[in-house]
Amino acid sequence: MSIELDRKIISALIHGNNKAWIEIGICIERWLIHASARHFIPDADIQDLRQEILEKLLENNYSKLQQFSFRCRLSTWVGSVVNNHLYDNYTSSIRRERREMGFESFKQNVFIDENESEYLIDKIDTQERVEKALETLTPSEHRTIRMIYWDSLNPVDIARVSGENSTTITSRITRARKKLREFFLEGEVEEEKAI
Repeated sequence: MSIELDRKIISALIHGNNKAWIEIGICIERWLIHASARHFIPDADIQDLRQEILEKLLENNYSKLQQFSFRCRLSTWVGSVVNNHLYDNYTSSIRRERREMGFESFKQNVFIDENESEYLIDKIDTQERVEKALETLTPSEHRTIRMIYWDSLNPVDIARVSGENSTTITSRITRARKKLREFFLEGEVEEEKAI
């Protein structure tokens, strides 16, 4: 393909030419098949990913297509769009997985008192409720709690990362746990008042 041909294809895509969209879809699929050799992509997912990438090219009145600079070949540019999309999917799935794992770790380990822990764990029913509870903390407490439960760091590691004393970190964790406990207990009182 020449630059002139690339210009014609981009113009045809922007003007909604079906043949051009079929061609670009085939190009996307080739890049996905090529990428599946490096990263396992089930055959069933290739069509879904192809559709997602086509939608990405369509959104905002073809803004992505209009940004194409012709400094490289269209097929190479499509390859970079495919790789970026796969990377975004991969990182967002890792973030989602870490959020879920962090939520479970938080639920199981946030409370120290064994007698209350079962009772309070029942109050930590959704990720949204945990996020609301975390908003009640100071920024440093919030960051520390995230490092403990979501990043699986211990107080010594957090002290190394933040440059603070590990005793400071430990007391911050204790303070944050107390605030979180109070938040979940207040939620219980409010629920009882509503009944």
